[in-house]
Amino acid sequence: MKKYLNINTFLIGLVLVAAMGMYFWRTANANAGGIAIVRFDNTDVRMEIRLDEDKVYDIKGGKLKVTLEVKDGAIRFVDTVCPDHLCENEGFIRYEDESAICMPAGVAVLVTDEFKG
Repeated sequence: MKKYLNINTFLIGLVLVAAMGMYFWRTANANAGGIAIVRFDNTDVRMEIRLDEDKVYDIKGGKLKVTLEVKDGAIRFVDTVCPDHLCENEGFIRYEDESAICMPAGVAVLVTDEFKG
């Protein structure tokens, strides 16, 4: 019985070390983005926001009004009119290819490193 306990403990420790290693590798190799692309409800309409200037944006292009905050090179949903407010709890996104979505409002934000024009 003790032999199985030691093997299980070793395997759990190995999985935890591997997970922490993947997390730190991803964080160390992630590039901070410079632009946030805001898309509205699967349309071709979009807005590009530079992440190098701290500012608050009131967005009315989706189904519901949302407020986005840019601070210290990152962006987040600050205030939404949607019923669940889940997007507000996601916090800041700053790295290339990170995204945040407010489904009820139909607004998606994607961080990228290049200006799409």
